[in-house]
Amino acid sequence: MKHHYIPQFYLKQWEGPDQKLQVYLRRGDGLIITKRLARKATGYEVDLYKLSGATPEREHEVERLFMALVDDEAVRVRDGMLASILPKEQQKRFAWARFVLSLVIRNPDELKTFKADYAKHLLMPAPEFQARYAAVRQEGDPELFEDWIVKTDPSYAERQAVVTLTRLIENHSVLRLLRTMHWRIIDTSRSSRRLMTSDRPVMMTKGMVQYKGHYALPVSPTRLFLATTTVQFADEFCALPVGKIVREANRLLIGQARKFVYALDDRSLAEVRRGFSKLEAPSLVPSMKPKHGR
Repeated sequence: MKHHYIPQFYLKQWEGPDQKLQVYLRRGDGLIITKRLARKATGYEVDLYKLSGATPEREHEVERLFMALVDDEAVRVRDGMLASILPKEQQKRFAWARFVLSLVIRNPDELKTFKADYAKHLLMPAPEFQARYAAVRQEGDPELFEDWIVKTDPSYAERQAVVTLTRLIENHSVLRLLRTMHWRIIDTSRSSRRLMTSDRPVMMTKGMVQYKGHYALPVSPTRLFLATTTVQFADEFCALPVGKIVREANRLLIGQARKFVYALDDRSLAEVRRGFSKLEAPSLVPSMKPKHGR
């Protein structure tokens, strides 16, 4: 099953009259090329959030239920932003903050890192776990608690990592910060250049709680969502020349990309080739270690 970590509704604004968007990607030999693709043909990985070991009826629940809910509740907020309308209702602000957080966490690279980290910590349990296991271990059971886990349910670590990922996307302390920042929509239509986006579309400072702390996301080729820690920095940012804002956003979006850059047309091939995947992409996984427990 195709699991779209870059939702199709999000990419629709970069779609042309042919109902396709311009996709820049790295070919097998390393060369960056560009082609026209339908939204459903990009930004996905087969069985990315599959619950290994679950029944066929439940193995795609994370994609069908959780990710679908995250995206569906964000659509209405995005539609308002296209008209430069920011949500005032806390429920809508929560939905948008959760969607932005999901875009940082739900991609293949982050999930792969998180699965490996989760398995490592799960299979290196704290001494008290081993002591409790030793007290109840039956004849024929493995000597170590981690070996018992693998023997009993080989897919447990991978399945539980995917479930825990959904909890990270609903991390209330992070979402509280993201939704209570100062939100703006920047209309960039006066610029001759258009905003691009990519498979790592969220631009984010490493430290949010600082004067220039902010995160941003293109919502269309002419609309940029911006959230800042301070009103003053928001005013400073919005006062910059629109062309400069677009150039800097595109530079970051291209640099953060790992597989795909999206645009309206093929005029940016040289720019994409110069900067593709040369910058560090935002990551929240290393700071969110899973806790032990079944």
